[in-house]
Amino acid sequence: MDTEGLIVFTVVGLICIFLGYLIWFKKMLFLIAGYNESTFEGDKEKLAKGIGIVAIISGIVTILFPFFLYLFGNTVGITYCLIIIIGLIVIFWIFDKK
Repeated sequence: MDTEGLIVFTVVGLICIFLGYLIWFKKMLFLIAGYNESTFEGDKEKLAKGIGIVAIISGIVTILFPFFLYLFGNTVGITYCLIIIIGLIVIFWIFDKK
């Protein structure tokens, strides 16, 4: 396992976790791409929690990715992508209901 890659994955994962914390707990919804206070009609509390949870889980998975890649091989990359895609689909499904 190369050290530079481990550092990059760790830093990116920590940034995701920190942004998830700011969105979920501090309600800094302006950090969400495309979010507009004046046009959003849904539950802001639910949006903050959902996006925050997905960001935190993405950060944790990103930090763990190099270790699982080392232990289990290339199939972990596909699993990583699926976890991120499923998280995004769930968020879109929850907040697209009108």
